[in-house]
Amino acid sequence: MCGIAGIINFDGAPVERKLLQRMTDIIAHRGPDDHGFHVDGAVGLGHRRLSIIDLSENGHQPMCNEDGSVWVTFNGEIYNYKSLKADLESRGHIFRSNCDTETIVHAYEEYGRDCVTHFRGMFSFAIWDNRRKKLFAAVDRMRIKPFYYTVSGDSFLFGSEIKSLLATNMVKRDLNYEAIHHYLSLQAIPVPMTIYEDVFALPGGYYLEIQDGKVDVLPYWDIQYQSAEPLDEAEYKRKVRDLVWESVEMRMMSDVPLGAFLSGGIDSSSIVAIMSKISSDPVRTFSIGYDVGGSDYDDTYYANLVSNRCNTEHQQITVTAQDVLSHLPGFLYHLDQPSSDAINSFFVSELAAKEITVVLCGQGGDELFAGYNSFALLDKFMQRDAKWEQLPSFLRKSISSSMRVLPSRIPHVQKMDRFLSDYGSFLNKYARIRMELYEEEKRSVYSDNFRGRLNGANTLAIYQDYLDRIDSDVAPLNKVSYLDLKTHLGDILMRDVDVMSMAFSLETRVPLIDHKLVEFASNIPTNLKLNQGITKYILIESMREILPPEVINRKKLGFNFPFAIWLRNDLYPLVDFVLSREVVEERGLFNYSEIEKLKHSFLTQDITYRRVWGLVLLELWLRSVHENDTVFIEQALSRQKAAA
Repeated sequence: MCGIAGIINFDGAPVERKLLQRMTDIIAHRGPDDHGFHVDGAVGLGHRRLSIIDLSENGHQPMCNEDGSVWVTFNGEIYNYKSLKADLESRGHIFRSNCDTETIVHAYEEYGRDCVTHFRGMFSFAIWDNRRKKLFAAVDRMRIKPFYYTVSGDSFLFGSEIKSLLATNMVKRDLNYEAIHHYLSLQAIPVPMTIYEDVFALPGGYYLEIQDGKVDVLPYWDIQYQSAEPLDEAEYKRKVRDLVWESVEMRMMSDVPLGAFLSGGIDSSSIVAIMSKISSDPVRTFSIGYDVGGSDYDDTYYANLVSNRCNTEHQQITVTAQDVLSHLPGFLYHLDQPSSDAINSFFVSELAAKEITVVLCGQGGDELFAGYNSFALLDKFMQRDAKWEQLPSFLRKSISSSMRVLPSRIPHVQKMDRFLSDYGSFLNKYARIRMELYEEEKRSVYSDNFRGRLNGANTLAIYQDYLDRIDSDVAPLNKVSYLDLKTHLGDILMRDVDVMSMAFSLETRVPLIDHKLVEFASNIPTNLKLNQGITKYILIESMREILPPEVINRKKLGFNFPFAIWLRNDLYPLVDFVLSREVVEERGLFNYSEIEKLKHSFLTQDITYRRVWGLVLLELWLRSVHENDTVFIEQALSRQKAAA
């Protein structure tokens, strides 16, 4: 796990080493063990190394082939590198190290751009092919590892974090207002957009090529939903168990201390149970609890059950509202761009990094195996459509007509209006479940100036673009899974886990989205994922023998933060200051009277905390990171302390 950066000057001007130095220095937290550069005229590659495999100098990057014609800077892990190395050696390639980085160089020599199809792992890399005068870059299939890039004048710049690009002072810092528009609904910024207009993120399963000044971005992999010969339930259980086991085992390769995040849910508990059976030493596990909310938020009871069952070396901490405040400046800095779901990863990563360098986590199981309430809700909405269609047509017309004349403020009328608006549309139903602020709500919140900047931007189009990539007859549950994997997992969870864990030089591995497992699970019958209201049915059944019954039967929590409680109580002075009339009107994005309504609705528990926290975090990030306004952050924290 490392940090990468690079520059290509299209006009042939020599790359300045000091620029590469700045790009890598600012992400030193991603790789504190070593750094390196390769500069060849108009091309420069930079690297920060977190040593995991082959801790010797042989793993130094950037790394080249035998004759120095191919160079790579790489972030991630190739878990099947040993078998790849053996195959490439049989084809005549000569290796100088025992690290996975070198397999990328030789696989590119052997297979060209198709090398990515041979890799099983998480990766973000850039290869300079000196013979062809071409840059080839790629991101793993699920976008576990990030790759940001921009074209600035006659230069192409890339890096593991946006701050690497900004460190050159060559990149415009113009805010992307469309990205902010989507953020307010999605609570993150969707790829390929970033918070800045001219900076982009390479999506998962894509590669990038640059030759003769032309930049091409193309896909090499996507999730496919195909009609396969069905298996019986026992065979699906066996296959899921075997694939999860194999995936965990592959991710336990390490020459440094290794452990796991443990929430006590099905996903992380399954990973820890498998690790404990594979490892000859006790597995190190890490959890966080909270000082408020009780069992509705605190996972530590179940985490301790699993720890005792699996005989792990377990550590946990209790996080308070004061902890959130004291860590706020550092958290905002490492966030890199706004996202409302990252702070939980921040605290558990800080805890784990004190003891280990590599950690396995359970992200992805909910999206892949229908674990969220969104799957059950969508199914419920589809059943409502079916019941509506069973009504006589004259009755449906009568109800629809009456809705036009009844006052919309009546709660039952509002619900019926929403039903009629969403009827027959999978897209509208999914958006109703997943979006924090809907299109019509955002438009009312915006100032006239902000509204005028958006040029018709519509967050529904993000979802529709993904739906257009799969067949229309794909089962609704699989459509939910696909959208969740692309947006909620890719844009929020994977991005947040990466920046928060790397803030503490911690490598995070994600067994449940190994692409072999994803490909198999995507084509499991939907009734084995959501079975008579039981979410993640097939995963639960495949792990039943190795988990405590209390975990098997527990209510889902995951790494939840009790923000709703904190923001209505201990942290409300922060909310009130950041969303005050003075601050809101100075920013000029929002209509203060509508912001005031949102705050009131939140205090009366009519809306979820994310609608308010997303606005607060956006302003804090803009002030702290984009504008480097330390005075504002100090004022916000001092107001909070004074209120306490």
